[in-house]
Amino acid sequence: MRNLLQKLPFSLITTLLLLFFAFSILINSDFSFDQDLGRHIKLGEIILQTGSIPKTNLFSYTYPDFPFVNHHWLFEVSSYLGMKAVGIDGLLLFKIIVILTTVFITLKISHTSSLLTLPVGFIFFHLLSERTDFRPEIFSFLFTALTLYLLNKFASGNKKALLFLPLIQLLWINIHIYFIVGFVLQGIYLIHLVYGRKATQAKLILGCILVSLLISLLNPNFYNGLIYPLTIFNNYGYSIVENQTIFTLESINFHNPNFIYFKISAGIILIFSLISLVKKNLSIKTFLLLLTGVGLATLHIRSFPYLVLISFSALAKHLPIIKINNIILILYLISAGYLVYESLNLLSGNSYLINNSSQRAKLGAPEHIKGATDFLINNNLPQPIYNNFDVGSYISYRGYPKYKVFVDGRPEAYPKEFFQTKYIPSQSDPLVFQKLSDKYGFQTIIFSHTDQTPWAQTFLQNIVKNPQWEIVYLDDFMIILTLKNVVEQLKLEPVNLQKIDVIKYRFDSHIPYLRLAIFLDKIGSYEASQKFLLQAKRLNPNI
Repeated sequence: MRNLLQKLPFSLITTLLLLFFAFSILINSDFSFDQDLGRHIKLGEIILQTGSIPKTNLFSYTYPDFPFVNHHWLFEVSSYLGMKAVGIDGLLLFKIIVILTTVFITLKISHTSSLLTLPVGFIFFHLLSERTDFRPEIFSFLFTALTLYLLNKFASGNKKALLFLPLIQLLWINIHIYFIVGFVLQGIYLIHLVYGRKATQAKLILGCILVSLLISLLNPNFYNGLIYPLTIFNNYGYSIVENQTIFTLESINFHNPNFIYFKISAGIILIFSLISLVKKNLSIKTFLLLLTGVGLATLHIRSFPYLVLISFSALAKHLPIIKINNIILILYLISAGYLVYESLNLLSGNSYLINNSSQRAKLGAPEHIKGATDFLINNNLPQPIYNNFDVGSYISYRGYPKYKVFVDGRPEAYPKEFFQTKYIPSQSDPLVFQKLSDKYGFQTIIFSHTDQTPWAQTFLQNIVKNPQWEIVYLDDFMIILTLKNVVEQLKLEPVNLQKIDVIKYRFDSHIPYLRLAIFLDKIGSYEASQKFLLQAKRLNPNI
């Protein structure tokens, strides 16, 4: 039996299983359009049409001239061209290829010969699901893996590997703000070489860092672009979930299944580090790589994947030193079985159904703001419009230059004071909203009622009762209101919440009906809420 096990290609099996699990995580709905993708595509179009990169806010009528450092213009141009060439499905397929390539490189760095690589990797790899949308950061994932791969090649004696690092940094700084991770990784290897008194290699990598720094100045913002990761939060007046720490989110009872995998992964790293310190076989390089991955993931949840890309790859290299025994073999087999089970559940869609998720086990990019934006444009609703943070980018994608927004999803593109003195207070206090409306002359309100911030919920509860405004559009994600005189001028049909007909709403799952039921309940339309709740229960009696 032992001889048979020794002949099995465990390294290949582990690699294929972890790739399969990563693949199953990626085959689902991509909600990029609900975030920033539309704005990225529109900016790519503008850059190509004008031959220049906008350096001001551009999309908003509130602060159109406010300076904006565009640190992902190359992604925007590429996304626009890709959208024209292959459509959204082609872009999503490309995203899967990029992330799977990243995972493959990470596994190649990690060495998968140990039986422990699978159970440990299975835990860590859950954190990849935190960031799977088509966004600039997928290239940061790829460039992180490539940088580590090339640095390992250099450490193994391949001096030519360093030649590619400045080129990667040149692309990276023009695609995503996480280009600073590349410099951190190069710095870690420099410290390792200096500490190990390898002067020749240390000089080479120091030269590589200097060349990378110089070539990184080739970005639209020159020096300001290079230091932007260190200054972006100097003017960042609005907190978004992805930039919060796990501890901050848990303190407000924010639920995320990945939090438990973060804690287990961090615990594994801590135990490994303590054991290695006791045995005095923890290198400075390994320690710093482990610390970097954990540090980034602790800093904000958007960086969870770096526990895989940096910390896991450093940890897995040392797993082969642990002797294999029957317990580890059993653990391997159990992990393999559960990995396949969970992957098949994801690919079949059962996992999403059980968890009442709006995800679907197929490629697609739902545009939840599309219906409301169609209504806005087709009915030529008047401006200025008042909108919430979450939907501004999509409205800009579809409506610019005709429609300019009150705000979009870029906190750094507005003065910090805007959010603290205008945006949040205007939703928290009806008097502040009225003063702001008097100043700007709001004609139309377009708002996502799924916005869970306390101020947004307060605003919605108040605005639907405001006699000056009339609801003219409502779906499972969005609500539009206009001034009463606009309803009369454009001959729009108001939405009467007391007489709302659930039959007019056609959804293919219970989730949209549930969203509407929750919204209607929160604004006090209990009878209408019950109608949608009953329809949701007809489609899924288990809710």
